[in-house]
This record gives sequence, structure tokens and C-alpha cells, in this order.
Amino acid sequence: MGRRETAGAGVILDGKYELVELAGEGGMATVWRGVLHGAAGFMRPIAIKRLKPEFRAIKNYIDMFVEEARVGSELNHPNIIQVIDFCVDPDGLYYLVMEWVDGLDLGRLARLAADTSRPLEWPLAAAIGVGVLRGLSAAHERCRADGAPAPVVHRDVSPHNILIGLNGSVKLTDFGLARARDRVMSFTAPGSVKGKLHYFAPEVTTGMPATPRSDVFSLATVLWEVFAGRRAFSGETEVDVLVQIRRGEVEPLANVRPDLPARLTAAVQRGMATAVDARFISARHMAVELGECLRDAGEYVDQPGPLGRRVAEVAEQARALGHALSGAELDQPTWTFAASPPGDE
Repeated sequence: MGRRETAGAGVILDGKYELVELAGEGGMATVWRGVLHGAAGFMRPIAIKRLKPEFRAIKNYIDMFVEEARVGSELNHPNIIQVIDFCVDPDGLYYLVMEWVDGLDLGRLARLAADTSRPLEWPLAAAIGVGVLRGLSAAHERCRADGAPAPVVHRDVSPHNILIGLNGSVKLTDFGLARARDRVMSFTAPGSVKGKLHYFAPEVTTGMPATPRSDVFSLATVLWEVFAGRRAFSGETEVDVLVQIRRGEVEPLANVRPDLPARLTAAVQRGMATAVDARFISARHMAVELGECLRDAGEYVDQPGPLGRRVAEVAEQARALGHALSGAELDQPTWTFAASPPGDE
């Protein structure tokens, strides 16, 4: 079979997980589109995320991978990517078997929609936000078997970790940096901040621990970016970005998009408040507010059909214009994959 890191299409792991096509590659892991083979010809599409060989002996990276598997297995929610299995092969390489999503990540969806001269409609973007916030609520409200609260903070809510399926599903993925209150671990690793800094909450940039409200800030920042068509914090250097985030130097969304409902822009700005206590008290509360914005406009939150059709339309138009819908590097959003390696970008 050869070394696992050079294994290609057709290789079968653990006797049942077949590698079909490389979906993406990041700094510490690769993601393959695969097929789960079962008895009597049973087959299921899956994503196989594998730790790269050079990191198999580095504790921080292994801890991140193991924690992603642990957290994913304990969070059962329709807006969170399902973890199916966690294995280690004879060469000592860890891999996650995960739910496969046919669609686009939010960053790629928003950019391709803009490139086709029809930016993503605000009701669809708001509905995506509601889905992500519901997933975050499930993580933040997690309890242990004895009923004691044990919230999971994602710590990496960003456009490429939000997947939108052709069926209109909204899935939050990549809990590699997540931290649960009942399991204190340190995941600091080289490169784990680069590229994600634009979505960090102010308190996180000062070294304070992330909280559920930090995730709310990150999601609100993602929505600001989708609505505005550019990043909320865009300094020339990472230091500039840090300063802007800490000072709350962001243009009011209402100024950038005066066409949006005032209640919607107010909700996004509240989610991005510099002071923790000025934000929504929970992801659930922000989800309710976005839902009310949609209802005020006569839109519906829980109808996936329009969103799925829009994803398919964007993909088709992008192909017609020659845009690539897949790529080898996961620091660029990738077509049809279910997870991105922790510590990338």
C-alpha cells in the first residue's frame, strides 16, 4: 500500500473507508472525499481527515485532533458536522471519519456569488447565521452525563468553517481548536492564529480565555463580512488588525449597507460589541433576533430549499465563468468537503 501520506484514490483504510478524491490539504492535515463500505453493498459518502505524518509525534497537534474527535462525537446537532469514527492506522497516523457535505463553504459561496454579479441575498445570509448560531448554542449548552454544564467554545468560527449544502443544510465544522470546560487543554501551535485573527473577539486578542460570547462576536463578524463584501477589520499588518479589534474600529454596517433592515444591522453590530457584556447574552438569543429580522421581512428561517437552490445556482454559474470549485489548499475555501484541518490559515 505504501506510506499513508502518499496514498491515493482507491486506498481503503481500516478495511472500510475508501479514499476517492483529495478535497483539500492544509498545514497539518489532509481531507479526502471517501466512501464508507458496509455489508451487503452498503455505501455512504464520507470525509476522511488525516493528520500529516510529520505531526504524529507532536503532542499539541495530536491533542487538537483528538479533541476535535471527542467534541464532535459528543455534539449531536443538525447544524454541526457529525463525527462518525476516529481511528489510528498501523503507521500511527490519526484520521477522523466525518459527515460529507456537498456544497460550498460560506466564504467561497459569498465570493462566487459576488463574482457572478449577484451577491448573496441578505435573507439567505441571515438564515445561514441562524443555523450557525443554533449549532453554537448546542455546543455552548452542552452538559455532562450528570447534568452539570460543560459548554464547548468553538474558538474558530470563520467563513471557511461554515458549510452550506446543496440541500440547504448549514453545518459548523472544525472543532479542532474547541475547548470544553470539563477538559482544560492548551492547543497553542505554530500557525494556529494566522488568517483567523480577523474573527477573534477583542478579549481573546488580549490573552483572555474565549467564552460563548467570543463565538458570538466571531459569527457576527462573519456576517458583517458577508453583508459588506469585505473584511470588517482589514489593517495592513496583523498588529493593525489587533488594534482595530481591541478598539472596536469597524464601520457601522448600516453605513456600508443602508439597504439592509435596521433591525438586522443593529443585531450584527450588537454581536460585534467590543465589551463582552454589550453583546447578546448567548448564541441562542442572537439566533432568535435574526429570526425575528427575517420574519419582519416576511422571510422564513426553516425552509432549506431556497438556500440549497442558490448554492447550486452559484456553483453552476461559477463553473460557466471558469472559476475553480476545488483546490489543494484548505486555506482557500473548498468545494464539497466536510472539514478543514485545524491550525491552517
